[in-house]
Amino acid sequence: MCNIKYYIDETAAYFGNILGEKVALEPADKDLLVGIPMNVSSRFSFYKGCILGQHILMAYLKDGDSVPPAQLKKQLDIIGRQTQLVVVLITPCISSYNKVRLVAQKVNFVIPNRQMFLPSLLLDIKPDRKVGLDLKETIPPFAQCLLLYHLQIESIVGATGYGLSDKFGVSYATANKSLRWLVFKDLIKLEGVKTKTVQIDISNRELWNKALPMLASPIEQLYYTDAILEGQQISGVNALASYTMLNEESRQCWAVTKKELKTLAIVTDKQFGENEIQVWKYNPKMLSTEGVVDKLSLYLSLKDNEDERIQIELERLINEMSW
Repeated sequence: MCNIKYYIDETAAYFGNILGEKVALEPADKDLLVGIPMNVSSRFSFYKGCILGQHILMAYLKDGDSVPPAQLKKQLDIIGRQTQLVVVLITPCISSYNKVRLVAQKVNFVIPNRQMFLPSLLLDIKPDRKVGLDLKETIPPFAQCLLLYHLQIESIVGATGYGLSDKFGVSYATANKSLRWLVFKDLIKLEGVKTKTVQIDISNRELWNKALPMLASPIEQLYYTDAILEGQQISGVNALASYTMLNEESRQCWAVTKKELKTLAIVTDKQFGENEIQVWKYNPKMLSTEGVVDKLSLYLSLKDNEDERIQIELERLINEMSW
């Protein structure tokens, strides 16, 4: 999955928020790049724009740690001399010590939504020192999905933000923010110098117990219909009945995404209908392909149900998990 356009858009928005002016960034013309040595230009993707009346050339590099800062400065200087423009490095990923070295060498760089250092334009917007300031108290849906995937399907230990982004088809920003939330809540660790990987040093049952107070029902909205849905994940009481000794209900219940709901050619209502449709905050098919929602999401969707029979079966469901 390519994230370049996302980061260019994020950078343009970041400039707008910080500088109070609309900044448009678009792919640089090929004619502008003629003369730059191939071994230099091939490392970057180039975008042009105008900031505070100054024409600039953005050089996007996916991994800011992939080139030593001294070498990076030389390459950006070559690009600047050839194009006669202020060259700004854009990178979503760079270690703290390399940022310090770039600052010392007065290299223009932007890390979208985190830091802007543009000595050529006399700008130095430093990141807020309050760790986790951009993180909400409630768990991000994808962060919950990651934890439940780790607990039920496959370990995420050793995974990277980019790897998880590709695996689940979400933006790197979504994966990165979810991982940082889990780190902030001391549920996982991110270790490594050039590339950060997920580490978890407690058992799955311990992780579940620790995370449970922070986890939320996956249900975002409820709709009702008289229709029967084909190929969707069974949820609610009938899903619990498929895992336990509970009897099924006549009312059917399915879990879908907001996007899937829009594609269903059926009549829905927010109050009336024989069957129930749950719109989930994350795709239930990420955690189950068996036609029934996963056990832990199901538990979270029903844990506040006041029916004593359901509470007994939910407890049995958790106790019989293969942690």
